[in-house]
Amino acid sequence: MDRIPSPPSEFEVFLEALHGVPPRGLTACDGWTAHEVVAHLASGADLLAEQARAHLDGTPAPVVDDWAVRDLPYQAMDDRLLRRRLETGEREMTELLAHFAAADPAAVIPGLGWGMPVGEIVLHMRQEFAVHRWDLTGDDARADEVLARPELLGHSVRMLQDSLLAKDGDDFSARIRSPRQPDLLVEMRDGKGHLALVDPDDSPALEADPAARLLLLWGRRPSDPRRVRSDLSPAELQRLQHLLRGF
Repeated sequence: MDRIPSPPSEFEVFLEALHGVPPRGLTACDGWTAHEVVAHLASGADLLAEQARAHLDGTPAPVVDDWAVRDLPYQAMDDRLLRRRLETGEREMTELLAHFAAADPAAVIPGLGWGMPVGEIVLHMRQEFAVHRWDLTGDDARADEVLARPELLGHSVRMLQDSLLAKDGDDFSARIRSPRQPDLLVEMRDGKGHLALVDPDDSPALEADPAARLLLLWGRRPSDPRRVRSDLSPAELQRLQHLLRGF
């Protein structure tokens, strides 16, 4: 029997899109051209690889206090060299993370990543390439397929949980709904935020296709506004958009 080919990875899809994007092309990231997006991703891939090697070698792992500073040498690179640097850095990072994940994806490796289990770090980089791919090109069928992968939504909900904790304001609750999937619940209670995937109900909600919903969670909006519809009141919609804008 012929084997069904595996779907392309988020990094492969990112590279596919990047080939048609000029270095100075504007992106959905404020203040960043495509060159700055690639610089940030290359910087992050190299950092994780460096941290993983340091753990294996028993040496101190590098840390980042300011990503804007860390990214500067990458931004100064020739764009062709930078794109090759991203490819080699991603390959090394992926191999090293796979080494740790094979032993125990739930393990937290000292000095690696952001205190997340190694399996979550792998998902985080997949999510980074998926979302930043959309930043380069906007809506298309390939972006829809990648952004709709449920494991990326699950990771994003877990990762962004703490980001809502600093939000002020009155108690609030709203749902973002996608067909045939759990609802995404966004809540503020007693000054603390909460994100969760919950069983759907019939309450008013913001409705979006799965790819658009992941974009909304990361403070973005799909290029086609018809992909998102609201049954919320204007005040509820504004509050929900405000909560998610910071991501």
